[in-house]
Amino acid sequence: MTLTTLSTLAGLAAALALAAALGGAEGTGVLAGFLAGAAVTGACLLRQRRVLRAAPSRALRSMIEGFLVKLGAVVVVVLAFVLFPVVRELLDVRSFFLAFAGSILLVLFAGTYDNARVLRERRAE
Repeated sequence: MTLTTLSTLAGLAAALALAAALGGAEGTGVLAGFLAGAAVTGACLLRQRRVLRAAPSRALRSMIEGFLVKLGAVVVVVLAFVLFPVVRELLDVRSFFLAFAGSILLVLFAGTYDNARVLRERRAE
């Protein structure tokens, strides 16, 4: 298991525990925010890992693209909160975005470490 997988699972366990403790819209916001942030960040890291293996010179470009994808995800979620009142009733906005940001940081730091290891192994070959 990679550090990314372990940290994501640990973060998910913490998000589940916090969601159960908070309950209601706040708890649902924490869980949804963590899952959304981890999914978007995980997808960006997977793409970056593929780029590192195929063309390491494009590493910085893939990092910038990942940032833009995460920014786009925030815009889409904000629009969902603004346009759909049902979403606002089911999820607390603050807890969603705090969990979203926390999961991005958690998964991104671990994933960047794993991707750097992939790049070091490629250079050693």
